[in-house]
Amino acid sequence: MTGPRKQITDLLRQRVLSGLHLGLLHAGDRLPSVREIASELDASPRVVLAAYRVLAREGLTELRPRSGIYVAPPQSADSLLTPRQSDWLAELVVDGLGRGIPALSLPDHIRRCIATVRLRAVILECNRDQLWSMTNELASDYGFDATWVDLETVRPDTLPANLPPELAAADVLVTTAYHATEVRGLGDRLQRPVIVATMCTDLFAETRRLLEHQRVYYVVDDPRMAAKLHTVFSAAPGYANLTVLVNGRDDLAVIPRSAPVYLTRLARRRLAGHRLLARTLAEARVFTKESAREITAYLIRANLAALMVEAVQKPGADEGAISREPHPELATGRG
Repeated sequence: MTGPRKQITDLLRQRVLSGLHLGLLHAGDRLPSVREIASELDASPRVVLAAYRVLAREGLTELRPRSGIYVAPPQSADSLLTPRQSDWLAELVVDGLGRGIPALSLPDHIRRCIATVRLRAVILECNRDQLWSMTNELASDYGFDATWVDLETVRPDTLPANLPPELAAADVLVTTAYHATEVRGLGDRLQRPVIVATMCTDLFAETRRLLEHQRVYYVVDDPRMAAKLHTVFSAAPGYANLTVLVNGRDDLAVIPRSAPVYLTRLARRRLAGHRLLARTLAEARVFTKESAREITAYLIRANLAALMVEAVQKPGADEGAISREPHPELATGRG
């Protein structure tokens, strides 16, 4: 494999993060050498070393002279920005200055563009694992009043007479590609925008690579998610090595201590205190960057539209006047 530094950097980042999520890597573990990666990918050692240095700047790896490359220890929540984050923040401030936004005004400018109005998002999926993770992330990362509706409880032929109250109050509907057609049709009937999100692509790519050589375990909460995972990986070489276990139904003790295992967010919540949690890292994000951009773009457009309405209808009014109070059950990201 040949390619630019960014391609190799992205691949190595994917492997490190997926290894942490699957319990294959831990802080302090030694990573493959530059020479090993260069041979595997048919790439220049200089390009591989440059890629590892980028990951070091991100806080993922440590380059120890005359020793090797290691997984970096996790940063505490109150730690200072990494050099890469500092560079990103500096670029953001400079770009803002170029657009006429003084540095000290930038935080308020961002806040007005994403938090002027509290938007209600309804996630529509067919299993609790994805419903939980998508709802949780929309609430915690983007500030939506987020709830879910199980698609198996919605009968389009009875709408709008039997419209669930969550859908009646929704500003936007969110689903995955598996249900894009039916949810877009529902959005047309309700006159609501629809976002079709993609999830977990890096982790799935690493799982496909591992399945060719060893057994990989997934732990889920909903049997319907188990069936979906089997569909996702059915065409992968080594599919026979995939084992999906349903918490509360299957015996999790069959998972070897050294085997790669992934726990969905909801499974992790159900398994509080379980030994599996001690060796696997929770996935930081479930939405891909492309979906994050689409969600953020919708959020900004909706907030700018609210600001325009406020400017026309209530000149000089306090922004809080058009903010919505979150539903108590939605503030925690629960459906």
